[in-house]
Amino acid sequence: MRASGQRAPGRAVAAPPGPSTAPTLPGAPLSTPAATAGTTGTAPAATPPPSTPPATAGPATTVPVRPTGRPNPSRANLALGRPVTASGSEGHPWPPDAVVDGRPDTRWSSAFTDRQWISVDLGGTWSVSQVRLVWEHAYATRYTVEVSVDGRAWSAVYTTASGAGGTVDVEAGGVPARFVRLVCTRRSSSYGYSLFEIEVR
Repeated sequence: MRASGQRAPGRAVAAPPGPSTAPTLPGAPLSTPAATAGTTGTAPAATPPPSTPPATAGPATTVPVRPTGRPNPSRANLALGRPVTASGSEGHPWPPDAVVDGRPDTRWSSAFTDRQWISVDLGGTWSVSQVRLVWEHAYATRYTVEVSVDGRAWSAVYTTASGAGGTVDVEAGGVPARFVRLVCTRRSSSYGYSLFEIEVR
């Protein structure tokens, strides 16, 4: 007989039932959070950069249109009777407008200094093919014939440093012009510049 309260040798004693939980290791997380509904677990897509607006075309380049002059097929004297301005004159008997009166016995005589000029307004922009200068004895040895469409910007159509007086025909080649100007810079004598006529065709 066994004594009361003694166990049989070699018999295992069962542990009391309880929750089957795995032992927690030191440093391990207690739980893993569940994935949020609707996510895939991938990195969010990169935000596209803001779109660049299309380049705006700059202002259109305007090409200046060169004026054209009215033709003068009859080759009439366009300067006849037109308004004249000048740097000055010797006096009343020799006014600037004498160069456009069509008379061979009247003339313009300038002041007695080298730099002098006289200009004719044709009243409109013409295609100028020729400018005729009819000098008196007191002529310019150095001078320039210029044209302009606005009276501000001038272009030279003829320049000489060896003028000899007489009648000089300057070929202008059909240049558009409203104003024709003679600029004198050297005298042939101690007098001024003396001109019978300026004719423009």
